[in-house]
Parts: sequence; C-alpha cells; structure tokens
Amino acid sequence: MSILAQAVVTEWTETAMRTVVGFALLSGLVATVVAFGYRVASARALPVGVGLFAGLGVVVGWLNAVGLGRSTILDGTPLVHYATAAYFLGAIAASALSAEGGRRVGDRIARDVFDIERLGATGEIAALVRSARLPSVVRLPDRIDDAAGSPSVEPAIKRDLAGSTVLLPQVDTHSALRTRLSSRLERDYDLGHVSITVGADGAIDRLAVGGIRSGIAATIPPGSVAVSIRGEPAPAVGAGDPVEVWTTADGSSRLVATGRLWATDGDAATVAVDADAADRLATEPDARYRLAARSDPPDDGFRLLAALRAADGTVRSVTVDDGGSLENVFVGWVPGTVLAVVRDGEVRPFPADNLTLRAGDELSVLGTVGELRSVAPDGRS
Repeated sequence: MSILAQAVVTEWTETAMRTVVGFALLSGLVATVVAFGYRVASARALPVGVGLFAGLGVVVGWLNAVGLGRSTILDGTPLVHYATAAYFLGAIAASALSAEGGRRVGDRIARDVFDIERLGATGEIAALVRSARLPSVVRLPDRIDDAAGSPSVEPAIKRDLAGSTVLLPQVDTHSALRTRLSSRLERDYDLGHVSITVGADGAIDRLAVGGIRSGIAATIPPGSVAVSIRGEPAPAVGAGDPVEVWTTADGSSRLVATGRLWATDGDAATVAVDADAADRLATEPDARYRLAARSDPPDDGFRLLAALRAADGTVRSVTVDDGGSLENVFVGWVPGTVLAVVRDGEVRPFPADNLTLRAGDELSVLGTVGELRSVAPDGRS
C-alpha cells in the first residue's frame, strides 16, 4: 500500500497541493479583509461577486506574473502541459471556494465587533424603517371604480387592485402622490387612464381606472364610414389630407368618391367617405384604386382629433369671468393645452401662446386630471 501511495502521490503532486492550499488561504484572507472593511464602511454585506473578484484577483495576478517570467511553472513542468492546466484549475477552484468563505467570515466578524444587526424585509425593524418615510406605503381603496369616458377594464384587474398595498418612492405632496401612483398603475396593469382622489390625511379616497382606447370609430365624423381599400396615395398625400378615390377598372379612370385619408400601410389605405359613397367602393383583394390629392379649405378638425386620441387626459370647457383668475392671462400660462378659444362668436383653434384671455372667452382645455384640477369650470381658482 505504501508503495502504491508513493507511486500516486509524487513529489510534484505534494508541491502542487501545498501551493494550491497556499493560494486558497491567500484568497480567503483577502476576501475576509475586504468584506470586513465593506461592512464597517457601509453597514451592508459585501456582494458575492465582489468577494470572488477580490480573492481570485490576487491569485490570478500571481499566476500570470510567474508564468510570464519563465517557461516553466512548477518543478520544471512546461507551461503547455496537462499537469500545468490541472494545477491552474485546482488553484482557481480552491481560491474561489476560499474567497466565498472568507467573505462570510469577514462579514460576520465585522457584525460581531461593531454590533451591526442585519435588517429583514419584514418585522418591526422593517416597519420602523418604513415609518421614517424611506418608502411611501400607499393602500388602495377596497372599491375600484370605472373612469368616466374610458373603456372598462377586466374585473380581474379591479380585484387585484382592491385593497392592495403599493410601495412608492418618498412623496411630499398630494400632487406628487397622484402622479407617481398613476404612472405606476398605468405601467404595471397596462391601463389607459387612472383617476385618483387623495384625502386630507394623505389616504386614497377614490380610485377609478379605465382601459386603453382602441380603434378609430370615435374619430370618424357623423355620416361617414371608414373603408379599407387597395391603392397607394400620391407622395404628397398624408394622413388627414382630403383625397379623391379614382378607379382604373376596365382601362378607364373614373372618380368614385371623395373623402379623407385616415391611415396607410403599404398599398392598403383607410379612407373616410360619405356613407352613401361606401357602397361604390369594392373591397375585393384584386380591386385597386388611385388616391389623388384634393383641394379643400383648411380644417383643423383632424389635427384636433389626433391630439385628443394621443392625449392622456380629458377636455374641460372653461369660461373666463370678469375679474376671474384667467382674465388677462396668456394662453400659454393655462395648465394643459388650450384647443380652442371662442371670442365674440369666432372660434380660434389652437391659439398662440401669447394670446391674452379676456372676460367672456370660452376655452376648451385638454389636460390630465391633475392639470385641470387647478382650472375651475367657472375660470376661478
């Protein structure tokens, strides 16, 4: 047996094992010191990756320095040899295990020496940290309402929201609370609109949610229908422009309908035409049309509809009273977006920001609930 042991455990093996153990001890010592200093300086545990990097960095640096300086690594063994590869792998593996152990030992010594307690995610200590307003704990009402003017959401979403607790970054005002909570719920639950009412004590008194609007039906003018046809519009024609729809069937060019281009996708186009003209448009796959630009008086209706569809808010009508807070105020100072000003029976769509409001002006203001909250319906704050 002794002869077999001497044959297996050679002098090279003993030297390699002693060196590997030395590297492991060095790696563990470095990780222990780094973990100890990190815990003392930050009162936090050293991340696992940092501990491994610190311990292995010393060992790998040592091996590289020795390997670059000579052609052999241990007792005349060449660098390019299976024994050298086994030696390197053993040193790295042992050093990695020792570094992790040293990280834990150094962290434990620092906590014992300086009486640093580990904080759990729950319990009295965690509640004490939260009470110091590091995060804001918001409890949602037990009843979730539907937002007026928005599609209803699935009942399962309401059940998930009812009575649940949401952690938000620290907020100091009710406006900031509404903004942060609305953004959080819209992002997490894919909502289109969130209306929040905050009480005087900072609690959520009412929460109303709505889905995301889809489709273009709400933007089609009365008496018109939207039809999808095959036909490429002229290069100068874009969405919202008035167009003429011409057919090229039977080798002839004939005007079929007039309308407004709503959207394009490749050679498919959606046009809004009068209801009686829709029957004259064929929707078969082989039916093709040519869309041409049509002269039409300027109309901001499509621009208004596009703004309403893209906006995350609602429209409020406001009348500027004599002596009210909106009198002699620039349009650009009004919260939200002023879509139109009616003055002496004249409608001014999308007025300039430097237009001064007068008593008797009627405004249509687009904005979020928070923006319109400061604009009372009678024009007084």
